[in-house]
Amino acid sequence: MSEKKYKAEDLIRYATALLDKGGLEADKSKVVAEILVEGDLLGHTTHGLQLLAPYLNDLEKGGMTKSGSPRVLADFPAAVTWDGMRLPGPWLTASAVDLALERAKKMGTCAVTIRRSHHIACLAAYLKRVTDQGMMVMLISSGPETGG
Repeated sequence: MSEKKYKAEDLIRYATALLDKGGLEADKSKVVAEILVEGDLLGHTTHGLQLLAPYLNDLEKGGMTKSGSPRVLADFPAAVTWDGMRLPGPWLTASAVDLALERAKKMGTCAVTIRRSHHIACLAAYLKRVTDQGMMVMLISSGPETGG
């Protein structure tokens, strides 16, 4: 039996549609879908589309915030701290990486820390947006132990 294959663009569209239907803001849905598919493409299937069902469940039960922006707790030229407000982790992390890139180009470095983010998926999925610009990034994540 042959394995069915799908185009990445089709999977992104499908995941985006499901996240939209789950109530997530459209801009966030697309970024989350892209990061999940990228995780699968990189071979990290435990942190790819496999997370879509739990994410949809969290949207339904209120474990993931559907709309809004992070609350800025501190903002300096080369250091920013956000309260993620349980917004979707892939969207928050991609936004933080984009902000850090913008500021690092001016300042030489930038650190963005986020507290209270929802799960951020595959860390490797954020690298290309950085390396394509000739920059480097160090991504670190922590959270509570499994089960509490």
